Amino acid sequence: MKLSISRFVSWFVSIVYKSFFLTEDTGFRKAHLLAKIVFLWSVWLLITRYPSKTYILPWIILPLGVIYPGIEWIIAVISLTGIVGFAMGVSAYLLSLLGLYQMPLINILLITGRTIGIGVSIIFTVIIISPIEVFNTLYLLKARKYAVLPLLLARTIPLGVKNFLESLMISTLKKENIAKRIPPAVAGMIEVGWFIDEYCYWKIRTPAAQYIPMERSYYPTPVLLLASLILALIQYCII
Repeated sequence: MKLSISRFVSWFVSIVYKSFFLTEDTGFRKAHLLAKIVFLWSVWLLITRYPSKTYILPWIILPLGVIYPGIEWIIAVISLTGIVGFAMGVSAYLLSLLGLYQMPLINILLITGRTIGIGVSIIFTVIIISPIEVFNTLYLLKARKYAVLPLLLARTIPLGVKNFLESLMISTLKKENIAKRIPPAVAGMIEVGWFIDEYCYWKIRTPAAQYIPMERSYYPTPVLLLASLILALIQYCII
């Protein structure tokens, strides 16, 4: 039983890692910034204006994932958002059994679908925004003292999560109690942060010196604009 829990936690952390940190500064991160803004604005409008229709979003976003980052990312995202969505649906149904409100059993699927839609949108937003773009934005906004932080976080967080995952995998191989492995895993993440803070001491505490040129790729831009157009047409048809 303990081994099963350890394997599940390790698997869950691994799909979180693959969902958020499997990408590099390639693919849709190289699309034009305006195309990203238009696409994210289209997604935001659908979520805010038609929250009951958010289950549509994975059918638009996941095919984009086939182009980049790939099938492995899609499997990880579906697994992660599916678990969270199902947990939300079941929780809502259990609360309805307490008499707080009326909820048909079929609504578990509806809540799961909507949660998956919002979750996929959030994850895709994270992976298409380049840390370099955030750096350059802060640089242009005269917040040069904080511009380097997105770059450091983009390197520190994935490394920390990876070390945490490796520690959990070691506990699975040794058949240890997972509760005993989590404290050293967390300590390892903190140690990574301290090491980077020490190594980049002056970069963190001094304003950014210059703008970072970013290489763009042409094919992701029209793909995002096409997806934005599809989302706009869907909202028009809903009206």
